[in-house]
Amino acid sequence: MENKGERDLRLLQLRFIGKILAGFTHESKNYIAIVKESAGLIGDMIQLGKKSGDEPDAYLEIIHSIEEQIEKATDLFRYLNRFSHRMDTELCTFNVNETLEELIALLTRFANQKKISLEKDFQQDIPSITNNPSLLQLLVFHFLEEQLTGLDKNSSLILNTSLSNGLVVVKIMIKGNYLEAESEKKPGTDNKIHVYIIDQLGGTIIKENDLISISLPVLLS
Repeated sequence: MENKGERDLRLLQLRFIGKILAGFTHESKNYIAIVKESAGLIGDMIQLGKKSGDEPDAYLEIIHSIEEQIEKATDLFRYLNRFSHRMDTELCTFNVNETLEELIALLTRFANQKKISLEKDFQQDIPSITNNPSLLQLLVFHFLEEQLTGLDKNSSLILNTSLSNGLVVVKIMIKGNYLEAESEKKPGTDNKIHVYIIDQLGGTIIKENDLISISLPVLLS
């Protein structure tokens, strides 16, 4: 029988997956809509009797737009595929930077809606770690979602990774102002689900003003 921590975790995971899928489907629809519009424009030009030899630049510009949207959609599908496979096993060896890059790509739409910048600052030579990648993504998502809700527009959230004293450190740096209604919900607020997840990951969390720091062992003991 699941304890309260496990139940809360499952509910949070379901909401996390739902949020990711909602963002993915909206972005995919946008890409498809632009491709459809571009294809329709080419059709209109042909119906008007314009030949590709008459205005090659116009056709090339439309084709380039279609290729660009297809490339964006392909990248998004790749990120979602990798995200879904993170849940195949609870314990594996993975690259933290790649795991966080997926999360940023899948959450960018929500940051853009809030007019908040979601950025990365990764140390490139940090070692892969053996742990639960989906739990790490869930924990970082939860912190990011809190900040996206609380921060005013034109703020920034920077995901930073580094290696310190044999630990891989993930920092969420917060730059900006909080909405007045959310001004008391800053990173220092304790949350039992955060404690439960970080215990599963075998790491530690430090919350300070404008900074959340997650430290993880390279090997989960």
